[in-house]
Amino acid sequence: MYQQPRPRVENRARTPGQTHPTRPETTGLVPAQPAAEDEAVIEMQGVYIISVAARILDMHPQTLRKYERLGLINPGRTIGMLRLYSAEDIKKVRLIRYLSDELGLNLAGVEFALAAFDNMSAIKQRMSSRLDGIPTAQQVVQEEMDLLFESLSLPVGR
Repeated sequence: MYQQPRPRVENRARTPGQTHPTRPETTGLVPAQPAAEDEAVIEMQGVYIISVAARILDMHPQTLRKYERLGLINPGRTIGMLRLYSAEDIKKVRLIRYLSDELGLNLAGVEFALAAFDNMSAIKQRMSSRLDGIPTAQQVVQEEMDLLFESLSLPVGR
């Protein structure tokens, strides 16, 4: 197919005393004000489209789609329906890979293990919040939960 040639931009000589335009120090944008109580706040952090997430995880994008179809992960969506994977989604996919590759679980087993893992994480969070003013008790809960995660061959740092 024939393409039209692009117009050529010539190097224009500057007249003496003429300087390059400079970038302004301030943009004139006002920092965002805190949202009122009745306003919804959408906070997005570390989102990747499926091709970038697949590269980060060193897997095929179709595998990520399969995990979503099975309900193992639930990436966000843009208005145009592109999948957006957060840092938490990336961690979860790494956990799925660990459970299937290292522990030999099939995807039904992975689904069960993820539900148990999420429940244990929620219990750990609730116990820590209830023991907010007692640091020694928090430390004991942390150590016991870490031992439980290790005994189940689950990553402790999630």
